[in-house]
Amino acid sequence: MTRRTRPTTSDLPEDLTRRRLLTHAGAAAAVALTSPLLLVGCGSGSRLICRHQRTEEVYASVPVEIGSIITHSWVHSIERSRWTDSYRVDGDTLMLVRTEFEEYGAGMPLDEGTVSIQDGTVVIEDIDRAFEAIRWIHSHRVDYRIGVDGDTGLIDARELPDSEPLELRPG
Repeated sequence: MTRRTRPTTSDLPEDLTRRRLLTHAGAAAAVALTSPLLLVGCGSGSRLICRHQRTEEVYASVPVEIGSIITHSWVHSIERSRWTDSYRVDGDTLMLVRTEFEEYGAGMPLDEGTVSIQDGTVVIEDIDRAFEAIRWIHSHRVDYRIGVDGDTGLIDARELPDSEPLELRPG
């Protein structure tokens, strides 16, 4: 078995784009994301609500402020590495500002944000794409973590229902 090595920051040009990263890193393997994020509308407020998509049963409600950073992370089912998306609360929307992952493959958007590699992890910042909510099918098998300003203890993902469609939204 051949072990893959990851490029370091010093190996990459300063003006790295996603397209160049794919070429430079040689990562063209297909990636099937079993827990894709889909997005829906929401209301305004100063709380982050975690609820069931269909029944709207609320599982958690935590206070947030404009500028709070919400992280939504999981272990990717194929790559077996952590994927983390970070959103900034902007009133009644969540602004995707950063995403981090270890493997880059097919199906990834190409020309968005500023791409770098930090300690072997691909980091894309300056995305600034607004979402009204984050939707996913929750699974206890992928070690979901939800953070508010770095605190992953406010919403315990292990206590959320398994194999159910959930959403996070300002409300």
